[in-house]
Amino acid sequence: MKKLIVFLILTFSWSFGQSNNFPLKHEDFSAFLMNYATPFHGEISADKAVIKVEIQKAVKNQGKPEQYFISGYSEVEGTKSDFSGEITFTQRFNVSNAPDEMLVFADFAMKEPGSGEHSGNFRGKVRIQTFKKITVDSRATVTFKGKWKNYPGTLDFDVWWANFVPTDISRVVFK
Repeated sequence: MKKLIVFLILTFSWSFGQSNNFPLKHEDFSAFLMNYATPFHGEISADKAVIKVEIQKAVKNQGKPEQYFISGYSEVEGTKSDFSGEITFTQRFNVSNAPDEMLVFADFAMKEPGSGEHSGNFRGKVRIQTFKKITVDSRATVTFKGKWKNYPGTLDFDVWWANFVPTDISRVVFK
C-alpha cells in the first residue's frame, strides 16, 4: 500500500510539473524581457495615464524552461511599486511577410506587495517579434497587454506597455 501511494504521488507530481509544448525552450528570452535594462512605456486606465515598467530580473526556470521568474517595478504618475511574478511562453509563429522573423507569445502574471487601493495584480499576454536566429546582439519588439486589478476589487484597468510606441495598440495581434 505504501508503494502504491508513493507511486501515485510521484506520478501526479511528475505529470502536473511537466513543461508545455513550447518549441523554443533552448532559447533565452531574458534580455528581451528585461529590455536591456531600459523601462517599457505604455498606458493604464481609461484616462490613459502613462505607465513605466522595468523588469530588472528575469530568471529562466531550469525545471520548466518555458517559464521565467521576473521582478521589477512599475511607476504611474510618480507612484512606484515593486512587483514579482512569472512569464510562461506558449506559442511560436512565423511572420508571413518576413520569412526570417517569428512571433513568440506568452502569458504573464505579476503581483505587487501590499494590500492598499493602489496595490494589485497584472495579468495578460506578451508578444515578442524577433529574428528566428537569436544571437547576443538580437533585438525584438516586445509588447505586454492585459489587466491590472487592485486587491480590494475596486479598480480594474486595461494596461499595456512596450519597447516601441504603437500607433494603435488595438491593432497589435495577441494569441
